[in-house]
Amino acid sequence: MTEPKDHCQKRFQAAVDVIQKPSYDVMLRFYGLYKQAVCGPCRRSRPGFWDPVGRYKWDAWSRLGEMSSEAAMTAYVEEMKKVYGQFDRDQTT
Repeated sequence: MTEPKDHCQKRFQAAVDVIQKPSYDVMLRFYGLYKQAVCGPCRRSRPGFWDPVGRYKWDAWSRLGEMSSEAAMTAYVEEMKKVYGQFDRDQTT
């Protein structure tokens, strides 16, 4: 049985929002894990006071410490599963 059109449209829009408008916390977690997976541990200096976005990104990456690239890749995939799971739970309530 197919979903009523209105319900289907709401679920679709919610899925689009998850992809296009994730929360800042979610974006920063993915950023840090991505950088760790691709570049390894953060060895750069923390951006200055006048670059708050750069500082948040640096913090997200730096807090992962010496996590291996493989562990970061695995964590990235697991984080995506959580985001998808949250979307799925939100749609069933």
